[in-house]
Amino acid sequence: MLDRQGTVALYVIVRDSSGRMLFRSGQLARAEPDIGAHEVLVHAAMIGATGPQFFTVQLTRGPVRFTCIPLPNHDGTYLQLGRPLGDVGTMLEAVTVGSAVLIPIVLLLTSFGGFLIAKRALRPIDAIAAGLESIQTTDLARRVNPHAPDVEVKRLTSAVNQLLDRLNISFTRMKEFTADVSHQLQTPLTIMRGAIDSARRAGAADQQQALDALSLEVDALTATLQDLRDLALADADSAASRSQPVNVSAVFSEAAELVGALAESHGVSCETDIEAGLSTWGNAVRLRQLLLNLGENAVKFTPPHGRIKIAARRHESQIVATVSDTGSGISADLLPRVFDRHVHGDSSSTEAGSGLGLALVKRIVEAHGGRVVIQSQPGLGTTALVTLPAATAGG
Repeated sequence: MLDRQGTVALYVIVRDSSGRMLFRSGQLARAEPDIGAHEVLVHAAMIGATGPQFFTVQLTRGPVRFTCIPLPNHDGTYLQLGRPLGDVGTMLEAVTVGSAVLIPIVLLLTSFGGFLIAKRALRPIDAIAAGLESIQTTDLARRVNPHAPDVEVKRLTSAVNQLLDRLNISFTRMKEFTADVSHQLQTPLTIMRGAIDSARRAGAADQQQALDALSLEVDALTATLQDLRDLALADADSAASRSQPVNVSAVFSEAAELVGALAESHGVSCETDIEAGLSTWGNAVRLRQLLLNLGENAVKFTPPHGRIKIAARRHESQIVATVSDTGSGISADLLPRVFDRHVHGDSSSTEAGSGLGLALVKRIVEAHGGRVVIQSQPGLGTTALVTLPAATAGG
């Protein structure tokens, strides 16, 4: 309510300690004739407060904010001053409604903005992770991109690249050491083999059994060293020769002939079905060794009158090769570990072996960007499935 000067008018009331109204302003008498009996105002004067009280009263013309002040006398008189709040209630209601609408929108925009900022901040980390995932043991010379927008990310990238440097040096030294050891031991083994053969020809009959046993052990040690050397060089040879196309059909056919001859000597039949014109990028020597290892394994664990089948076909952009046998198969508990080193499929086999054959197969396949899977059922046979990327005319 405004007075003639346009200012907000004050409501003035004087009450005694019993709540009886002693005075009220004329303006209030005209606007609120029943205010003298207003319950809240009467109660405020009757409670005997010694300090100011503040409360809001709803009158006919709207809410009014009252202050009840005890006067400095001894008869318990109180002065009650009221100021109309006007449109404050309407404004508060509008603010409440507006907040209910705007707060969810602000939260949504803030969340979306935070997501964009976080995604942008984590983008260099995602790039580092993708780079690390693409680096294989055959390609440790690659490095994560060192150019990053933030100092912290640059430090992380630098630390990762230094770690890759140390790993690359360690892997290189390990391969060189393995190759050197196998080379150094090959000479004394050859000498031992010659000595055993000479002793076998000239020795007495009672020494023949001991020489035969010693000869078998030398064969086993020789096979282990050869596999160890091949395992150490498989990555380097294959990765270094990936720039050259290999006629997979010719390489696999040549290896299949050798497997067939070995199978015939064991009384096992061997069937070959290799599609012509297959090619991939890689190392012909290692791919030949890949199929020979799988074929020798199949012959080793297939009893006489069993069957082996070697096949290779192109499927879309992949070369799919399989080596199947009707042998003893692999037990379910051993199947997940067939690619581990020194794991043998059948402990009853009398064939000399190092247990590195399938580990070498897996290393060669991965070095050529492919994948190998072994499927087997005990008593029904085993199938080795190899997929290699096919070479295209455009490279």
